[in-house]
Amino acid sequence: MTDNPDHGGASMLECGELEATDRPAIAGGSPIKTTPFGKARRYGDDELRELQEAIEQDTLFYAQGKKVRQLEEAFAEYTGARFAIACSSGTSAIHAALIAAGISPGDEVITTPITDMGTVIPILYQGAIPVFADVSPQSITLSPAAVEALINPRTKAVMAVHLGGNPCDLDGLRALCDRHQIMLIEDCAQAIGARYKGCPVGTRGAIGCFSLNEYKHISCGDGGIVVTDDEVLGHRLRLATDKAYNREPNAAVRHPTFLAGNYRMTELQGAVALAQLRKLDNITARRRLWCRELNRRLRGLHGLTLPAANAGGDPSWWFYPMQVRPDEMSADADSFAAALRAEGIPVRAHYIGVCVYEYPVFTDHSAFARGDHAYARYEYRKGLCPVAERVLRDCVILNINEAYTPADLDDTEKAIRRVVGWYRVNPAA
Repeated sequence: MTDNPDHGGASMLECGELEATDRPAIAGGSPIKTTPFGKARRYGDDELRELQEAIEQDTLFYAQGKKVRQLEEAFAEYTGARFAIACSSGTSAIHAALIAAGISPGDEVITTPITDMGTVIPILYQGAIPVFADVSPQSITLSPAAVEALINPRTKAVMAVHLGGNPCDLDGLRALCDRHQIMLIEDCAQAIGARYKGCPVGTRGAIGCFSLNEYKHISCGDGGIVVTDDEVLGHRLRLATDKAYNREPNAAVRHPTFLAGNYRMTELQGAVALAQLRKLDNITARRRLWCRELNRRLRGLHGLTLPAANAGGDPSWWFYPMQVRPDEMSADADSFAAALRAEGIPVRAHYIGVCVYEYPVFTDHSAFARGDHAYARYEYRKGLCPVAERVLRDCVILNINEAYTPADLDDTEKAIRRVVGWYRVNPAA
């Protein structure tokens, strides 16, 4: 990430520390943040107009209405992809991608251990084996070197997760996938609006998968979109979201030729998402500005590792991840997060808690009633990805919203500096 010169605040802030007598709220001082963070109404007249038009069609089925088709056309134009197929969730987008890619029982798919289960559920449902590669320590995204070390003849795809809206090293991943003739699929669930070397994420791999969940940058409650430039994959993706039924007007029969899910998006979802898409550039621009400025102001602050983009990446900032350095601050992530919350700053420690492969569904191989799934032959245990485990141990996640104000930024900076300064001279209990 390219930052401007260090923030030139008051002298007490320039050194990155506060006097020990300036007690944080958790030690008896007054909270810095005493007003609510900015919040904007998410849905409004634009969504209502689109919904009314959808209702007036007298059909809510995607193949007979206009809204889902309009959304797909608009999203394809937004990303520059040839084909965009709407579906019911980000998870279903990933599953459709794996189906279209031909991922089959016994295949291996390499992905990150710091992600949502929505990334790995589809791999298991295809009978394939999730293989977890370590991450780069600052971007917290897949390390191409760690991925390449795990590639073997059973590897059929790499699932690159743009965590927190921060694009992976897509050039590095694409090069190794091309070299080994395996497919690169992008999980863009948290990164809609992010760009890599000027191009929207989701367009460097063979397939890009997006989420329209209620808690993402834009939303229709639940929904997803999957994009590709490949005509064959585009056709298979359409079938993969609709039970492999061919609903093209000139199709003689619609007899399925492969197993697929019912992952259709309704016209109501499409209508809301269409209105939301028109707001996306404004949303991501405001998030970028706020987080870029926070990064600039906190740069050089001892005791914290700030988030950094991979070369060429322009994050859309779904959240802002910091990593505590206990050897410099005498506080762990839990203590640091608790102190910031006492100041009124919305943070949480450890993100997902532990690496995905430490969940019982992996360590106990309990995804299915019988243990004859291919992944049962793979050993999942603590220690597989030491960098990812350390990141989760030390990380503190700051929630981000495009409605956050300059005053929110000032308070956040002051709170972080106060807590860091306090713990640098007053070890956490």
